[in-house]
Amino acid sequence: QFASWADAVIFVFSLENESSFEEVTQLHELLSSYRGASEVALALVGTQDKISSSNPRVIEDARAQALCADMKRCLYYETCATYGLNVDR
Repeated sequence: QFASWADAVIFVFSLENESSFEEVTQLHELLSSYRGASEVALALVGTQDKISSSNPRVIEDARAQALCADMKRCLYYETCATYGLNVDR
């Protein structure tokens, strides 16, 4: 079982891709079925490297923050390697 040895999990999704955000929810539910919510430290990371006028952001900050709050023991970060946003954390 993939979750039996983990002390922390980092979930990464694309801010311009709805399905990647939905997959994080599914993976968290799977993790929760193996481990209690308070047993594992979590980080949720939204990446924004491909956001443009032709490829807009679809996951708003409030929605990602709400998911993080639902996950418990979770920190939320947005990052952009292109512009160096939060790449040092």
